[in-house]
Amino acid sequence: MLTQQGAAVVSAAPEGAARVRPPAATAAWVWWALPVALTAALGLYRASTIVLWWDEQSTIDVAERSVGGILATARNVDAVHTLYYLFMHFWISAFGSAPLTLRLPSVLAMCGATACTTAIGLRLFNRRVAVTGSVIFALIPGVARYACEARSYGFVVLGSAAAILLLLRALEKPEPRRWAVYGAVLAATGALNLIALTALSVHAVVVAVSADAGSARRRDLFKPFALVVALVLLSVAPIIVFGAIEAPTELGDPAPATFADLPLTWRETGCSTAFSLLVLLALPLLATHRRRGPAFMILAWATLPVLTVWGVSMHGLGFDVYARYLLFVLPAWAIAVAAAVDRFPGVHRVAFLAIAGVAAGVVTHDQIVLHGQLSHFDYDYPGPRFPAEDYPAAAKIVEAEYRPGDAATFDSSPHLDLGINYYLPADEYLRDVFVSSTDVQQHSLTPLFCPSAPACLAAAPDRVWMFETGGLAPFSTERVDWGLALLVRYHIVEVWHVTGITITLLQR
Repeated sequence: MLTQQGAAVVSAAPEGAARVRPPAATAAWVWWALPVALTAALGLYRASTIVLWWDEQSTIDVAERSVGGILATARNVDAVHTLYYLFMHFWISAFGSAPLTLRLPSVLAMCGATACTTAIGLRLFNRRVAVTGSVIFALIPGVARYACEARSYGFVVLGSAAAILLLLRALEKPEPRRWAVYGAVLAATGALNLIALTALSVHAVVVAVSADAGSARRRDLFKPFALVVALVLLSVAPIIVFGAIEAPTELGDPAPATFADLPLTWRETGCSTAFSLLVLLALPLLATHRRRGPAFMILAWATLPVLTVWGVSMHGLGFDVYARYLLFVLPAWAIAVAAAVDRFPGVHRVAFLAIAGVAAGVVTHDQIVLHGQLSHFDYDYPGPRFPAEDYPAAAKIVEAEYRPGDAATFDSSPHLDLGINYYLPADEYLRDVFVSSTDVQQHSLTPLFCPSAPACLAAAPDRVWMFETGGLAPFSTERVDWGLALLVRYHIVEVWHVTGITITLLQR
């Protein structure tokens, strides 16, 4: 489609003459590059200074283990993230674990998702919808937030958008090779995030609409589609099994979703109340678009996964409280807003510029908030805020006062352990005095703690750093038996407070 609309044939030039790219072809590449560049800019902005939060620390913790260690961990916890951990294992081995380096794969994945959004909009509608939709996609706060996140969400958005695009190509020309590529991408996306497989309902709608459009019989299209889906589900079956076993441990015991949870999930999916309302205004216009088939595909993509996850969560599985699992609907949301403008015949290009400007305006505040130094701790934004923990500030205090041999206690929190040690120099690593077996040795995300606190402290060094969550007085949140053992053997030298963390230096 791009070739038909934007490319031009370069006429033969005399030998030795410089080839000049035709203006139309140059313009086409600019329209493709602009949304991708905007996605990269917003994703990379402050990527090296925003503090790595709990989930990103878990990425580092697991990805730095051996391949065998990662696979062993999958049998106990986080099986659903194993493919991503394996990728990050080799990435960190090659490029290191600096914040920007860790987040760069997610930025690149979101850039790829932006290009797929352009391609889908171009295939289903026209260039104005495609470019406007991909620009709006780049502006969505949730896109920038999770482009700057060392987790798999960017890859899931890319995989989901690419799967839709590849499905459209397979339906256009049903060849085994095209179906195979579609299935491979769909399987990889499901392996990265099982929730993304709720989009299979959307894919079924795409097949049904394409069959009604008429170039092939419905049965001829549904047969290969059903076969691919069956093979995909078979390939991710081990992850489904382990994920189901591990879900109670990882998700806790969430209350069943209610009707009130649906609007909360909707606004948190794009990390913006204002933009989620803009999408709601666009959907009725999309439903009455003159191009009913493409409009119905985007409408299904924008709504069915959200409704499915919410409906399943009404039975107590609680996935609706993790709106970031639904980021893969955002390309459809962006295209829906652009296509809503295109719903009116003969609309001028100024209207597309206007809707992109409106989108930029309504998300400005959210973009500013989500690029704050501790913004990643607001993982349900714009929902309830969660206490942030300033690991770099705590590490800076330790670094200034550190003596060789110092150890620590981390309030039973593996997040504090991982976060503070990450921002400390490698030669100032603080061992936890109450840990008898590390999380790496346990093939888990949590360590095994000493059964007897006094026995552990018998071999502890003369100085122990105590880190507690919250800006409270010392020993406010330290485990009671640990606190008592420390009070018997140590006295307080000095206390510091940084955002979310109380730091106490103890001397024997």
